[in-house]
Amino acid sequence: MSGFDLWSEICETKRLLDLALSEAKSRGWKMNEAEANYYTVKDLRVRELLGENKSGTVIQMLIKGESEVNAAMNEFHDAQVEYKNACEAINVYKKWLDTLREQYQREWSQAGRE
Repeated sequence: MSGFDLWSEICETKRLLDLALSEAKSRGWKMNEAEANYYTVKDLRVRELLGENKSGTVIQMLIKGESEVNAAMNEFHDAQVEYKNACEAINVYKKWLDTLREQYQREWSQAGRE
């Protein structure tokens, strides 16, 4: 691979890394919103069950079967997975960028000796 090809690939990888960083930020916000919504829905349902004089241990079991609470929990877990995937993409692009830079450095080092 020539120095020009390496530089083009470095630029493209940097662009993808910037995109992944931006995506992680937006997905992080979505995850935080989903988490807040989940805890809000859960809290409201617990308060309703407490108003019905349910015991604490029974409430924990009942909440697990609540469709509204489960929907909010699933939304939170989905957002969490998407955020973690974006973070992993960042790590992949950073490692690939390091590899390309090292290879580019070797190419320039060899070109200087010839």
